[in-house]
Amino acid sequence: MQYRLIGPEKAEGTYDTLAAAEAAAESHYKPGAPLEWSNPEPGRHLLWYVHRDEGLKTDTHYRIIEDQ
Repeated sequence: MQYRLIGPEKAEGTYDTLAAAEAAAESHYKPGAPLEWSNPEPGRHLLWYVHRDEGLKTDTHYRIIEDQ
C-alpha cells in the first residue's frame, strides 16, 4: 500500500508507510504543535490543528490518501 500526502496547495509526495506520511505533514509545524489526525472514512486521513484554549480544531488541509 502507498500513502499519498496532499498539502494545502499541491501533492507533497508518496510514502511507503502511514507513519512516514504523517511525519512529513507534521514537519510543516513546530515540534510539539497541538496536531491531531482523524480518519473520517476508510482510506482517508485528515490533519487538524487543535487550539488548546478554546478546544477548537482548524483544518490544516493536509490529507493522506491510501492507494492500493
